Amino acid sequence: MILVQRYFFKQLLWPFLTAVGAFAALALLTQSLSNVDLVSGYSETALTFIKITLLALPHLTALLVPLALFVAVLSTLNRLSGDSELVVTQASGLGRFGMITPVLRLAVYVMIANLAINLFVQPVSYREMRRSLHELRSDVAASLITPGAFTQLGDGVTIYARDRDRSGRMQDILIDDTRGEEQSTLTAREGVVVRTDDRSVMVLIDGNRQQIDEAGELFYGSFDRTEFDLGEFIGPVDAMFFKESDRFLHELIWPDAGTIARTGGPERAWAEAHYRLSAPLYNIAFALIAAAAFLAGDHSRMGHSRRVMIAVAAGMTMRLIGFGVQSASADDSAMNAMQYIIPLAGIAGALAVIYWPARRRPKTPPAETAPLAGAEVTA
Repeated sequence: MILVQRYFFKQLLWPFLTAVGAFAALALLTQSLSNVDLVSGYSETALTFIKITLLALPHLTALLVPLALFVAVLSTLNRLSGDSELVVTQASGLGRFGMITPVLRLAVYVMIANLAINLFVQPVSYREMRRSLHELRSDVAASLITPGAFTQLGDGVTIYARDRDRSGRMQDILIDDTRGEEQSTLTAREGVVVRTDDRSVMVLIDGNRQQIDEAGELFYGSFDRTEFDLGEFIGPVDAMFFKESDRFLHELIWPDAGTIARTGGPERAWAEAHYRLSAPLYNIAFALIAAAAFLAGDHSRMGHSRRVMIAVAAGMTMRLIGFGVQSASADDSAMNAMQYIIPLAGIAGALAVIYWPARRRPKTPPAETAPLAGAEVTA
């Protein structure tokens, strides 16, 4: 790149990084709101909450990066046009290809990074997030008991635990069971939830039982170890499996028998694979559509607001159609070709607009010169 192209590239880079940071913060906020139940419902620490939220960030970032590039190119070219830098550069002899070279270079870099995220970073992060969520939902103590608070498990059963460590062991437990005629209260120094395939129990260690029998007499006894059945309050744990978004590219192109049986065919896996490969093309399409708003046609001193609105409408329409085609491809594998055609059509359309021949203005006929007053007219 020549000096002016490097200058344009730097002017594009910083707005792009700023837009990516803003969109990433918005994605984090949106994802964190959906994960609030991890703290409130499962009594998890802020560290677990932050971990699961950050693991979803690569996919959201890859989805929003084309929009960030679109915003960066629009804002940068609008500023350069307002300062007449684009006009001066064109007047100095730099052609349109030279003008869009910095934009294309940044778009290609972003496309490569987007492809790497789609093929490698997203599957790794989503697999870890899926494992963390499964372990969390399988943690009976975390889902049932809030340390330091009385928890109502069901009609007539209240449980309290002063504290719970990372291993799930609880200290200073109280269970009040008023079901049936024989009401009982159990206290224990510590306890832990044990879950097997057919039952779930809380093992209480070093405690005592106070129970009123059918005759209305109070029974008091101590124990070294006893069990309290939790089967009535705990449902079965769903088996963990990886979704299409969690799988690597080769697992999507050649899905295993379990994936095919679960989804009713390989179409959904193939649609996800083609989406991973075609989505980075939107970076180039969005960048060229934004550039076309300022580099196509003649320079206008009245601004480019009309062209910018057309570019925004075209970009959003293209992306919405892409989402619709991706959804349709999950049912019809023949639609997968359209996942590539749509961004490529956006690229071709933007280049056609940029290189469209300038409209020829009609030539103004020379004004007829009237004879001077007093001049002699000779035959």
